[in-house]
Amino acid sequence: MDMSAITIVFALKASVLSGILCSAASHLIPTFSHGAHWLASNAAIIALALPVMRNDAMKRIYDRARKLSKSDLPMLITGETGSGKEILARYVHENSPRNSTGSFVAINCAAIPDNLLESELFGYVKGAFTDARGDKTGFFEIADGGTLFLDEVAEMSLAVQKKLLRALEYQEFYPVGSVAPRKVNFRLVGATGEDIAQMVKNKTFRVDLYHRIHACELTIPPLRERIDEIPALVRYFLDANGREGVVVSPEVMEIFSCYSWPGNIRELKNVVEYTIAVLDENEDLVDVSHLPEGKFDAMNCGILRGENLNLREKERCFKENLVEAALTVCSGNYKSVAKSLGTSKSTVYELVAGKISKLKSPASVDE
Repeated sequence: MDMSAITIVFALKASVLSGILCSAASHLIPTFSHGAHWLASNAAIIALALPVMRNDAMKRIYDRARKLSKSDLPMLITGETGSGKEILARYVHENSPRNSTGSFVAINCAAIPDNLLESELFGYVKGAFTDARGDKTGFFEIADGGTLFLDEVAEMSLAVQKKLLRALEYQEFYPVGSVAPRKVNFRLVGATGEDIAQMVKNKTFRVDLYHRIHACELTIPPLRERIDEIPALVRYFLDANGREGVVVSPEVMEIFSCYSWPGNIRELKNVVEYTIAVLDENEDLVDVSHLPEGKFDAMNCGILRGENLNLREKERCFKENLVEAALTVCSGNYKSVAKSLGTSKSTVYELVAGKISKLKSPASVDE
């Protein structure tokens, strides 16, 4: 196993259940006190986006998260879909004092219809509405003493946002249909891929709630900005699927490094699992023929497999694909692309022109 990832130790009562999933710097190694339960309920999450610590930006993010975990400040985690926001939120909880006093409770606000979200969060009392035949405990109360993770927090209606703000400020809430407040003590961690600051300007997100949960913000960079983690992630997904002896060809790894990965780690996981599915049992090498058909065609990846390829061409290929991905994220705004990549607009124009010229030239693939 790659020595750049994290070792996670699961402890259950007096015995210790060790699972070396990855290894990393000792200050980034969390110890979970509810080992077997946590592993059983979150195995899918681990497999989806287990952080590997090769990228300096990610190391800084997790180091900052470790420090912030000691406080009770509300936290906002931003990043594209599939980039690992919930994994970071769980890391914060597991490294906080709340790990021993309460649970990590995760809710996807986008997955619950708006008319039901309030009762799911606050619960309700018998008779609150037609189908309320008994009391229901809401997620707020379940998270008491622990951490409440609201994924896609920007999807909440303004009415629910107002009630969430009150719960945060006064540490109390009213179940639906109840006139008696209930005290609650949890740490809120919200996550979103939306631009909440812009939503505040558009008055689709409450400014007071924004400032309340914006006490500390962590932004996870997309996978295309941390391609140095791709080899370790690929290795992990292969091993997790029982293919420890399988290796990936340099050509495939170069394609992975040039691809923009709009679905981030989730998309990479799916691609790796696809290659495993099409491999014969006696095969131990993933080559270009095992990749999903048509998925990488638009990248003009032929340049990566040319016999006369040199390092400068590889570097330019990567830059062109990085700019192309940034243009998609920035809606074609060259100035925004240049700013996000730390370069000039003229460089962006040059790389785009180079990519277009190669796509127009059929001979370029075989050069």
